[in-house]
Order: sequence, then C-alpha cells, then structure tokens
Amino acid sequence: MKLLNLILIFCPLFIYGQDAAKDFCIPIDAVASESPASITLNWTENTATGTTYNIFRKDVGSSGWGSTIGSVATGNTTFVDNNVEVGDTYEYLVQKVSGSTLYSWGYINAGIQRDLTANRGDILVLVDETFETGLSSELDQLMDDLYNDSWMPKLIAINPADSPQDVKAIIQAEYTALNDLNTVFLLGHIPVPYSGNLYPDAHTDHEGAWPADTYYGDLDGNWTDVSVDNTVANDVRNDNIPGDGKFDQSQTPSSLELEVCRVDFHDLPVYTATEEDLLRDYLNRAHDFKVGAYVPLEQAVYDQGSFTGMTEGFAQNGIRNFAPFVFNSNIFEADYATSLTTESYLWSYGCGPGSYTSAGSLDNGTSLTSAELGSSISLQASFTMLFGSYFGDWDKTNNFMRAALASGNTLSVSWAGRPNWHYHTMAQGDHLGSAAKMSMDVNTDYLSLSLGVGFVTGEGVHMAQLGDPSLRAYYVEPPSVLTVSNVNNVAELSWTASTDVSVDGYNIYRRTASSLWTQVNTSLETSTTFSDATIPSGGDFEYMVKAVKLKTNGSGTFNNESLGTTISALFSVGIVDLADIDLSFFPNPTKDIFTIKSKVAIQEVLIYSMAGQLISKRTNASNQIQIDLSDFDKGTYLVVAKTDQGLSSKRISKI
Repeated sequence: MKLLNLILIFCPLFIYGQDAAKDFCIPIDAVASESPASITLNWTENTATGTTYNIFRKDVGSSGWGSTIGSVATGNTTFVDNNVEVGDTYEYLVQKVSGSTLYSWGYINAGIQRDLTANRGDILVLVDETFETGLSSELDQLMDDLYNDSWMPKLIAINPADSPQDVKAIIQAEYTALNDLNTVFLLGHIPVPYSGNLYPDAHTDHEGAWPADTYYGDLDGNWTDVSVDNTVANDVRNDNIPGDGKFDQSQTPSSLELEVCRVDFHDLPVYTATEEDLLRDYLNRAHDFKVGAYVPLEQAVYDQGSFTGMTEGFAQNGIRNFAPFVFNSNIFEADYATSLTTESYLWSYGCGPGSYTSAGSLDNGTSLTSAELGSSISLQASFTMLFGSYFGDWDKTNNFMRAALASGNTLSVSWAGRPNWHYHTMAQGDHLGSAAKMSMDVNTDYLSLSLGVGFVTGEGVHMAQLGDPSLRAYYVEPPSVLTVSNVNNVAELSWTASTDVSVDGYNIYRRTASSLWTQVNTSLETSTTFSDATIPSGGDFEYMVKAVKLKTNGSGTFNNESLGTTISALFSVGIVDLADIDLSFFPNPTKDIFTIKSKVAIQEVLIYSMAGQLISKRTNASNQIQIDLSDFDKGTYLVVAKTDQGLSSKRISKI
C-alpha cells in the first residue's frame, strides 16, 4: 500500500484537529439508481483544512486511479456519477485537498445490481491434524459450505510440529496442482512463521521477529535467514538471529499470490473451553452466519478509548470502512464493551493502550481484558478491528485478538492502525480474504500512514487477518431439498423455497466434475422448478440452486446470493432431438422467423445456445407460435417446446 510519512518535516501537509481519526477520513456511502443509471456518492464534512474534493474512479481489481472524474468545492458533500451501467461495480477514491496537499481521503466500491461470481476459485483448508477427527462433522460442514458458495475446497491435515517451510512446500505444491488456488485457510495452530526486525507498536522492548502469515501468501519472494541478529525483546519469541528458522524480512518481499487467514485458539486458558471446543464453536457460528440463521444489525460502532487526540487517528480504520456497509447515519461512537454486549453490530472498532492481553479504555474507561472475554463479556460484532500495543503480536498466551475472535458472535479480527486496513469491497459482496490481501499487499492503491521513525508499518510482515477468509458480510437463507429427474435427458429440477423474506428468485448452475459452474438461467427463476434441456454431453452432471435477493446498503445495490443446494444426476447422451410429440418446426434453416406447430397447445418455448445457456423464453397458449431469430447471431440453437404431453426439442440453424 502507498504510505504517507507522518514525520515532523512533513507535518504542514496535514491539519490535525482534536480528532485526527475523523479529520483523516472521508466516510463515503452511495445510492444507486437504475433509470437513468447513476451512482450518488455522499460523505460527511470533517474539520480538516482543504478547499476541494477530488473524485477518482477505477475498475475493481485494476491498478492506478488515473485522472479525476470530477471535483467539488468543500462544503459540498455529494457527487453524482452518471457514466455508469446497471450490472457494473466501480471503485471510488475521494480526496480532500488544497492545491497539491492531501488532508483526507475515503474509498468505496459502489455498484448497481452487480451479480456475484459463479466461481470463486480453489481454497486450501489446512487443519491442525490434532483436531481432524474430533471436528470431523464441523469440517464436513465447512467444506460443504465452501463448495455451496462456489469455492473448490481442498482439506489437508497438518502436523503442528512441522516447520513453516514444510507447510509452505505443501501450499506451493497445491498452487501448482490446482487450477485456481487463491486462498488459504489456516485452521488451528498451524506452524507460525516469524520474520523481521520490527516493532510496529513503537515499543523497543518488542523489537524483532513477529508472526508472519504473509510468508504463506508470498510464493515467489526471497525470504532469507542470514542477516538479522537481534535479541533485545523481552519475549524470546521475538529474538531473531541468523539460521534460527526466523526470517529477516520486515516487509513482504514481493506481491502476494494468495489470501491467507487464520483461526487459531491455541493457548487460551482464560477460556474454560478446550481449544477443540473453541474451534467447534467458531465453525458453528460461522455456519449459522453463512446460512442466515444469525443476522447482526446493520450498524457499526467505534471507540477510540484514550487515543482520541493521537496524531495518527487510528480509528480512521473504523470510520472509513464502515460507511460503505451501513451508511454514515448508522455509525456510532460509543463505549466498545457496553455497545457490543447490549446489541449486535455488523462492524466494530476499538483502540486503546494495550498489553498482550488487554486494550485500555474500551470498557467504560477501563481496560477490556482477555480474562473478561473468556468469562463475563461476550462481544456481538461479527467483524471487528482492534488496535493497541503488544497484542498485534498474536501468537502469545491469552492474546487479546485471539480471545476476541473466540468471543460471542465475533467472526474476524485484525490489528488495524499500523497500517490501515481496507474492507470496503466487502460491501459489494466480496469476501474477507480478498479484502485482507488487498490491505496486506505490496504497492497497492490504498493509502496508509507510516510514523517514519525507523520501524515498519505498511506492507509489514506482521499484518494478519484472523477469521474464515471465505466470509462475506451478507448472506441469504438458502433453498433446500433439491431434486432432479432425468426425463428423456431433460433435467427437471425442483426445490423447497428459501425462507428468507422477499427473495427475488433463484439462479441455477450446472457443472461436471471437471468443469466450472455455468449459469443455465438467463433471468431469475421465480418459481421453484426449472427444466434444463441443454445437457451438452453425456455423463454425471451436478446442479446448484441459489436464492437471490437484491441487497441495498451504503454501497448501492448488488444481487446477493445464498449458499447453494446441490444434487447430481446421470444423463446418458446429452443434447438430443427428442421424438416429436405432435410438433413440427419449420423452416429449418431459417434467416429470421420460424414456426412451431402442434396438435395440442404449446405452453412454453425455450431457446438455448449449444453451450447450454438459456437465451430466450416465450410463453404461449395456442397450437402455433412464430419465433423471430432476426436479432440472433448465425449458428445452431436448441429449441425446446413444452406441451401438456411433454417436451420436444429441435436444433434450428440461423443462416
């Protein structure tokens, strides 16, 4: 990520008010309109100096912000982008400047009815073999959930006594073998890499090697163990000397190939539950979240503790990230512990003077401790960020971050403040691991702060995301009881409807064991049945049905999907010309219009590409129907006619 040096010589670049967290932030939310298509960005004014808001836009996943797409004078807090299309999503940067001096900035990924991806790629789940048997049911559920959310999961048990180098060799081998490995989920006490000569919490007694899961995500960087020789830290874990198995690098050597996230409850005796039970509880509540059994209130809270006046404005991580999810109107500054034990929140942020096992001022002005989390305080925020001294070094007995991850309904935790984290893409349906990689990665387009006093913050190897990387911020309750019947090589699907409120319809996907998912419906199916007459070849085909519900939030709209429900069926030959059921198709070939004629009423006509994609659907109530192909490309199409006697299909050539 790009770093802004915050050292004395450069202080004139910024104007710091009493609350630097708010002065650094432009918290942006958006409203999407379909006709005419537009995205309206809204933000709140802060007290930082500046004369102009500059607005930039880029495609999600692309590099570089390019030139501004517009500017407005300070005092204005709205910008309308009319150069947008329904179905697309865009990433925006808004900067508050005076001349060339930057004072505040904010990000948002906004869109209009964006569709989620049908294929998320391969995900490698590395589980501590200690728990493979005891957690077999929960692991089966996890793998099912991943598969039903369009991942291709693979589970490998890891010996916790292995070295990080051994684990990385396994990851590298899978990266080569799998088609699209992009995510690694470390579950349990998978060997912890240590690297660097850094102290990002600014405590010289904490200088040395820190836990460095980024090592697992960087497959081609040069990680060495020859130069750092430092034993000044109070904890021997941080000692780093040549040849000790801890790496030299304080910053990730090259761009990350993989998203890496961890759920690890090793050595948390403040909880009476065993490590296995803590893992089980986490997996179960993550499952409940994914199937819509638990839905937090769409609001966010942040607590700066005693850090309100600090120049770095750590809580900017909360304020800036929250608005795209919950709108500015649903962001609250309040006591952390009180808020999160009173009602649920989608997001939270808390910072204060820290120790390995506590964060100061987050519990009505006193420290919130790991011991309290393990006994009397149950946090009700699904996604949280924390910051304070020492506990960013998470591989420690009763570590505060890991204790928070084990608490209540918490699903993710990061140490956000040195550097900044960027989660805004999740508000348009992206997953946690992707946002984590975007935050951790080298040379990205997102600003952070560096104190400039000799220790690494941005792109540091210490950056870690705790939580299931596949998590999305929003889910829909899935359909159930999917059945399929092979009727003359036509797949007749039926399912039980989702119990979610106001589901818009369903998407139907198909794949073979060696292929990706292909969507076979061209518009949302609003009933609970579907006919697929376009099986492209004989064999075993799997179908998945997902409920779809338009999600409106602080980032516009997108078509949110549930986890799928799946079933397989064997088809002997694939696309065939079924025996006519008193139907005739003419002329064939045709340049434009062809006719279907029957002795009985034709109820429906479906036209498919030869790849199996439904491209047209006509309802009918007569014995004859004319179909106009003049707007179709030249080629062969499969036409399926439904009558009360059954189905008949015919290949029609458009010339």
